[in-house]
Amino acid sequence: MVEPAKIKLVIWDLDDTFWTGTLSEGAITSIEKNIQLVKELTDRGIVNTICSKNDFEPTEKKLQELGVSDYFVFKSIDWTPKGNRISTLIKDMGLRPVNCLFLDDNVVNLNEAQ
Repeated sequence: MVEPAKIKLVIWDLDDTFWTGTLSEGAITSIEKNIQLVKELTDRGIVNTICSKNDFEPTEKKLQELGVSDYFVFKSIDWTPKGNRISTLIKDMGLRPVNCLFLDDNVVNLNEAQ
């Protein structure tokens, strides 16, 4: 029997995934379950990062307001396509794609990351 791959990294999209709403279009609503999940994953030794299409400064400010900025490492927040950014993140962390989970609400981004 083949053992399932162990997840070592969770890559979060932000808009309509980590929180509800689109930051660049106005207010967002935090999702408390996601905030708690990031904290629990960190406590278990699973690394969290961000790959989001947003402007860095307002996004970082919002993450700080929510008290979660320090739970994310190697944040990739800009407007370029996500596929190459995710590949670079995984490579820079010395991980294999099989050990990474990408969470995003957009099927185009999910397909691109694949």
